[in-house]
Amino acid sequence: MTQPCKRLLIALVCLVLSGAVLACQPETAETRAWIDAPSDGATVPVGAPVTIVSHAYARDGVAEVVLLVNGEPYRRNPPAQPGAPFSKATHEWTPQEGTYILRARVYAKSGEARDSAPISIRAIGKGTTITPTRVPTLTATPTRDRVTPVPPAGALDLAIVSVEAIVAGDKGGVPFCNTRVTYRNAGTVAVPRNFAVQFSFNGVPTFTNTVAGGLPPGATDTITFVYQFEGAPYIGINLDSGNVIAESDETNNAFAEARQCGGTPVPTRTATATPTRTPTIPPQPQGCVGTPSIAFFTAAPATINAGQAATLSWGAVTNADSVSIEPGIGGVAAPGTLSVSPRTTTTYTLLARCGNNTLTRQATINVTSAPPIISVTPTRTRTPTTPPDNTAPAAPSPQVPANGLAVACRTTQTLAWLPVGDASGIAGYYVKLERQVRAGEWQSAAGYGPVSDKQVTANVQCGGIYRWAVRARDNAGNYSDWSSWSQFGVNLN
Repeated sequence: MTQPCKRLLIALVCLVLSGAVLACQPETAETRAWIDAPSDGATVPVGAPVTIVSHAYARDGVAEVVLLVNGEPYRRNPPAQPGAPFSKATHEWTPQEGTYILRARVYAKSGEARDSAPISIRAIGKGTTITPTRVPTLTATPTRDRVTPVPPAGALDLAIVSVEAIVAGDKGGVPFCNTRVTYRNAGTVAVPRNFAVQFSFNGVPTFTNTVAGGLPPGATDTITFVYQFEGAPYIGINLDSGNVIAESDETNNAFAEARQCGGTPVPTRTATATPTRTPTIPPQPQGCVGTPSIAFFTAAPATINAGQAATLSWGAVTNADSVSIEPGIGGVAAPGTLSVSPRTTTTYTLLARCGNNTLTRQATINVTSAPPIISVTPTRTRTPTTPPDNTAPAAPSPQVPANGLAVACRTTQTLAWLPVGDASGIAGYYVKLERQVRAGEWQSAAGYGPVSDKQVTANVQCGGIYRWAVRARDNAGNYSDWSSWSQFGVNLN
């Protein structure tokens, strides 16, 4: 095709798309953003919410769109379809009196950032400060104002001080990092209740840590997100993302830009590094500080006959990085329940750990001998009794996924094993799942059991490394040994 024909074809395509939301882009426009509404030079009333509508384009995928007010990040908006080249974004903005310059900033998945052309907006009229009151209402729906009084306007202000990439280790001579966030109370009163710090990775909200309130005015604190990464991904941090606490300045809550993981890599023993698809980015938040909390831990019934079962029940466990039950059960998810059949009186201990701090709760199951059966009709012959089964079944063998396998990015993974037999029959299987926090260090992720089937579906996260083990219990209450660990990884994409 000749050059004039190519230019004509491009012109016709742009003409067809001119009435749609998407605009024709030159082939060299890798990333761009533009504001659709309101128009440049518009006036808006003070104190009324204004909807800012913008569009963004990134050839390798839009990671996030941020509204800038007078050059400062005000609100973030991840795309409805992460990774799509085009994205529409809406941001709510409530101005005070004055003139403002607004821009939309698009972040591409590659980390590239571009700002839209600026528009000027003028807010006119006198704003009126409304003091929240506790007005009785007939509805039963709770409101935030009835839970915690809102501080006076201008008194409370949380602000991000810095966001750093901290080298945590290396893979094949290439450093990988965690993210450390420093924040402070820039207001004049202490933070009245818990607030949330949200972490997003390449525009996708990944997890949220809840931080205890009470930070005094002027004080600073830090939180580290153990989501290990390489290179320069786009990292987003947002304070107070989970609950609104009536801050006087919401514009200093959001942080969004690419972070470069750098530093001196640790020398490796091999001469060359072989590329591998096994993930090394375990997404595990680190927000545990102080002493854990356990809602409850009970056993019902508290007294059973030998061979019968009782149920252990436990409530939510907060401020803990691991939860386990001893003896013989191991890591569990909280809250949860578990059926057990101890052969003798046993005291079970629920342990919640936060660093070096441990909180325990205990529940005892008393085991008594079954009452003798009295026969009304005498028998002339004595049937020999079957000796009790004191032999534990063999340990099951993990099969799926195969040990060392890296699977595609997903949110669930089936864990399957070869079933085993026993003279008294198999009552169920128990599975424990752990996630790698860093090289050589594992943390409980979930526990399952009793499972009557030979498989269970576990929740996983893309970029994580996991290991799991399984054991069996027979109908006489005997537990097999735990199987050997079977490890697998979940790719990032």
